[in-house]
Amino acid sequence: MYPPPGSVRAWERPVLRDDGDRHRPTGWIELFFDLVFVVIVSVLAGNLESGDSLLDFVLQFMAVFWAWNAFTYYTERFESHGLENRLFTFVGIVAVAGLAIWGAHGLGENYLGFAISYLLARLLNIGLWLRAGVHVPRFRHAALGFAGGFVVALALLSASFFVPQPIRLLLWALAVLVEILTPLATGRFQHGLPPVSRDKFPERFGLLTMIVLGETVAGIIRSVAVVNERHQLTALTMVEAVLALVIGFGLWWVYFDFVARRPSRQGIETILGWVYLHLGMLVGIVAVGAAISEALLQAATLGAMMDREVETLLLAGLGVTLAVIALIELTLERATDEPTNRVISPLLKIGAAIVVALAALIPMSVVVAFCVAVVGLAIQASYGAYSYYRRRTAA
Repeated sequence: MYPPPGSVRAWERPVLRDDGDRHRPTGWIELFFDLVFVVIVSVLAGNLESGDSLLDFVLQFMAVFWAWNAFTYYTERFESHGLENRLFTFVGIVAVAGLAIWGAHGLGENYLGFAISYLLARLLNIGLWLRAGVHVPRFRHAALGFAGGFVVALALLSASFFVPQPIRLLLWALAVLVEILTPLATGRFQHGLPPVSRDKFPERFGLLTMIVLGETVAGIIRSVAVVNERHQLTALTMVEAVLALVIGFGLWWVYFDFVARRPSRQGIETILGWVYLHLGMLVGIVAVGAAISEALLQAATLGAMMDREVETLLLAGLGVTLAVIALIELTLERATDEPTNRVISPLLKIGAAIVVALAALIPMSVVVAFCVAVVGLAIQASYGAYSYYRRRTAA
């Protein structure tokens, strides 16, 4: 828990880490910090299931993701074992907890609490960047650039408190977009910085992906429990539940087989593309999970045929997820013994994404829609297993 006696001071100044090639495990305090996001993801998924628009969900999720990514990237660059790290992390947890508390319809009746929580979380992160810039001159321009983007976002969000809902939504979208694109504008100041870690940084995104997948599994279990409470479980419901869990397992399989085991190529533009693509993928996974949960509930009351909106959310969401994973693959490093083909692997995902998304145009039952999703994922999993075990057998 603590570093060796005498190795660090109790209160550490920021030091730019240059150990990207060394193994750096994820710290216990980072895992504790992530627990708040377990709740936030659950709240946002609940918004989608309860009828919030997909646009509202995406805009909320973008802000939550960026708050998480900002703290993760700061830790990547300036992680320390001093007590100040624990203090700043706790303050961050308090601010981020507000995103969960006011996350239900956070762009509606709870907008004030949700927006202020976001601003407080971002203000702490910007303060940490500026503190790092004071002590690390080579990072100063990047820190000032981050702060400049936040000032613009702060102005937009402050104005949003005094305007009607449609304009408020527009100002929120612009503010979050400014924050997300600011690192691109500061890219020239980050060239020449030490490389990001080859294992810890990808692992952090893998852990966030696991949180999102966990909400998908939890949503399936909750829905089946509700059906069991309100009705009697039938054989059809159990089949639907098993297929739903197969979809969740397939999403895990595809991401952790094709993405999580390989780092992105170095270069700030490539790394940022990798980050942005993860945002799109996570939005797709939450959409798929929300659609599955809603389909299980509706099937017990409305019959076997799937609601058209829910079917579109499921299959189009899965199509987006597969397509984005294909694009993420293009940003990854390729070892000399990489078993997957650089062309076939992403093309399989793009092809399945198109077919699955187009299938949403055809009315179908819950079981059939779930089977379409399972087949789209099974093709990717089968290709991954074939590529890996063929290489192992040959070796």
